[in-house]
Amino acid sequence: MIFNGRILTTLVMLTVFAGMAAMAIDYPAKARFMPLLVAVPATIMCLAQLVIDVRQALRESADGAAADPEAIAMRPREVKMFLWLGLFFAGIVAFGFLYATPVLILGFMRAEGESWTTSVVAAVAAVAVLYLAFVRLLELFLFEGLLTPLILG
Repeated sequence: MIFNGRILTTLVMLTVFAGMAAMAIDYPAKARFMPLLVAVPATIMCLAQLVIDVRQALRESADGAAADPEAIAMRPREVKMFLWLGLFFAGIVAFGFLYATPVLILGFMRAEGESWTTSVVAAVAAVAVLYLAFVRLLELFLFEGLLTPLILG
């Protein structure tokens, strides 16, 4: 079986979501609702995607297809997405959801070639959804980051 970038990506995401679900189990009931709401379906979808990816890789190797060096190595686009995923994670841990989200979405969309208007609208819409849906409507606590309380006092 060829271990390709698709399988690696799926395994990384499966690890992230399964770890998120496992960590949330020990939280109080109100605090674990949101992580489990995201992590459980995402874990199930990652497991399904892993089965699809492994079957496809087995089928390709059974067909006698020569090992494609590009299938084994991660493509630059996959590396770029992992870097953005790491940047989003670091930004949210450092500055929290409400402050990191608009900056990161704006940066990501501009890096992908979107116009300033589209990028700003997407960033503002993301913060509006986060704030209105989770803070106001569901009355959930959004992580404020490790550095935000130190900076804002």
